[in-house]
Amino acid sequence: MVRLLVDSMCDLPKNYIGHPNLDMVSLNVIIEGKVYRDKREIDLDGINKYIEQGIVPTTSQVNPGDFIEYFENCAKNNTECLYLSFSSKLSGSYETARLVLKDVLEKYPDFKCRIVDSLHSGGSIALIAVEILKLIEQGKDLDYLADAAQKFIPHAHFYFSIEDLNWLYMGGRVSRGAAAVGGFLKIHPIVSVEDGELKIIGKSRGSKKAQKTVIEKTAENIAGYLDQEVGIAYTGSMKPVEDYENALREMGVEKIEPVPIGCVLAAHLGLQGTGIYFLDAPAENILK
Repeated sequence: MVRLLVDSMCDLPKNYIGHPNLDMVSLNVIIEGKVYRDKREIDLDGINKYIEQGIVPTTSQVNPGDFIEYFENCAKNNTECLYLSFSSKLSGSYETARLVLKDVLEKYPDFKCRIVDSLHSGGSIALIAVEILKLIEQGKDLDYLADAAQKFIPHAHFYFSIEDLNWLYMGGRVSRGAAAVGGFLKIHPIVSVEDGELKIIGKSRGSKKAQKTVIEKTAENIAGYLDQEVGIAYTGSMKPVEDYENALREMGVEKIEPVPIGCVLAAHLGLQGTGIYFLDAPAENILK
């Protein structure tokens, strides 16, 4: 039996939370010196209360002990594992898991586990995870699953609009001057995870133009694959979510699910942001 392990940077649709073949380890959110495990001890509403007060949370990777406990439990129960990690360029969780696994294999040399760097964040990790869970249900073996995960990586897309450049400044993503000018001009950056890194790929003046840019990027890259469940990620107000839902339906997308982002991502993106994530081809085409 193979189990899929993800970390809390994977923002799954509600129907897959608690899936029988899925487990999760948490990254950490640190607020005023107190450590919370993302999605276990704090949720989006919880972190937003601090952000509204101007408190800037910090974050840290998955605790090594969590990996040790999980891998050893799998080894003891003859359970194979595939860990689909948050991008290694944005977190140390991937490398920590690799080091822990090396030690566990010395104790349990027959343990079968593969670790795949998703090179993604949030909803785009979930796109890959959902397809892997479907393959597990079909009885695919561990090597096939790891290879499939690698194939899905370049076909997952996530475009996100942020309303507050000051939050990116506090997180070290833009300069103080850029944040000040951007705030005055109501500049909204469009971000995406590309090659494993969080990048600003565009800027729009005003929220409506920013939403239009995200929709245009979606239409450009979805490549006609409209018969899929497209995710809408959000941090704050649901009003932009409604706007995106309407735009996606006009595009021809019928299956849409809004999903709140995890606290670690919210800590870096701020209080108001919305985005769209999707695959650019059907799974069966990607896997050919």
